[in-house]
Amino acid sequence: MNEFFTYLIEALIFVFPAYVANATPVAAVKIIGRSTPLDKGLYAWDNRRILGDGKTIEGLISGTVVGTLVGIILYILTDVFRSFLEPLILSVGAMVGDILGSFMKRRIGLERGKPLPIIDQLGFILSSLFFSFMIYGIPEWARLDIFITLLIITFFLHLATNYIAFLLHLKNKPY
Repeated sequence: MNEFFTYLIEALIFVFPAYVANATPVAAVKIIGRSTPLDKGLYAWDNRRILGDGKTIEGLISGTVVGTLVGIILYILTDVFRSFLEPLILSVGAMVGDILGSFMKRRIGLERGKPLPIIDQLGFILSSLFFSFMIYGIPEWARLDIFITLLIITFFLHLATNYIAFLLHLKNKPY
């Protein structure tokens, strides 16, 4: 049981740059006061926006930079990461996962702000871990019980932080 909690804490520290990268764009775009859509307003083959206005250049850059900086601080303070570049990989992976989620939502006809359960809550973390595991291999903490627990925590943490962002008027919807 003690090993479980040790690994779970390692896993949470490990994914923290992805959490930060995923959360940063909402606040950053409000602070910057402008947003430039990544898809530049273009439409895909299905006559729907490629991504929509919610995925922005400012959000992509701010999420990647802030997630990476937080991760580098954690790299200095802990021994969880295998390279000082791993927080960058995790942050980029989180942003790619979020962007892919928006792409999928547009393809199935969901407009910006409409929920797509599971993809909305876990897409960013699954993509982040995929990128890291493909480049650096599977870390010692990544057992099935830890992985499932991490996904459950991430799911509910994502719901809670989105609701808090809604209460703070950073988001228009609580999900």
